[in-house]
Amino acid sequence: MDWSAPIDLYCERLAPGLLAEPLNAISNLAFLIAAWSLRARLDPRRDADLLWLQCLLALVGCGSLIFHTVATRWASVLDVAFIAIFVLLYVHRALVRLFGWPAWRAAGALVGVLLTTAALAAALRLPALNGSELYLGPWLALIVLAVGCPHAAAGRWLRLAAGLFALSMLFRSVDLRLCPLWPIGTHFGWHLNNALVLWCAMRAMLEAPASATPARRTS
Repeated sequence: MDWSAPIDLYCERLAPGLLAEPLNAISNLAFLIAAWSLRARLDPRRDADLLWLQCLLALVGCGSLIFHTVATRWASVLDVAFIAIFVLLYVHRALVRLFGWPAWRAAGALVGVLLTTAALAAALRLPALNGSELYLGPWLALIVLAVGCPHAAAGRWLRLAAGLFALSMLFRSVDLRLCPLWPIGTHFGWHLNNALVLWCAMRAMLEAPASATPARRTS
C-alpha cells in the first residue's frame, strides 16, 4: 500500500494541494478553541486524566487539519487514530468518574466498545452513510453513557452531546450527495459540530462529584 497516495473523499476537494479544502481545514480550529476554553475549568491536582483528554481534543483538531491539507493515506490514519484514542480514554474515564466503576472493569468495557464499533461498521457499510458507519459505535456508547449516567447534571451534558453527534454524522453523510447543490459540501459542519460535541462531553466529566475523583492533595 502506498501510504503517500492522495485521497479525495470530500466535496470541497476538487484538485490536489494543501489549500484545496479551505473550509474543511480551517474548521478544525474549533477543536483547538474547545480545548483551550476548558483550561480554566481543570484542576491539575485532581484532573490529570481530563488534562490528557483536553490534549487529545486539541490533537483531534490537529490530526484532522493535517489530513484535510495533506490528504494522503498516512494522514487519514493519523486523523482516525487521535479520534479513536480520545473515544477510548473518554469512555474509560467516564465509567470511572461518573459511574464509579473500578479502572479494571472500565478497561474491560472498552473491548465491548471496539467490538460493537467493528460490528456496526461491517454490517452497515451503506453508500448513504459515506463512511460514517465507523462512528456509530462511539455514538451508541455515548447514548448508553447518557441514559445510564447516575448524575443528573452530567447526564444532561451527555444527552446534549449525543443529540449533537447525530447532527454531526448527518453533516458527514450528506457531504457528497449535496455537491451538485452545495459545492463546498457539509464536511466542515462535521468539524464545527463535533468540537461542540466533545466540549459538551468534557463538561459532563466536570460534573462528577468530588467523591468520584481523586482527592486533592493538601500541603
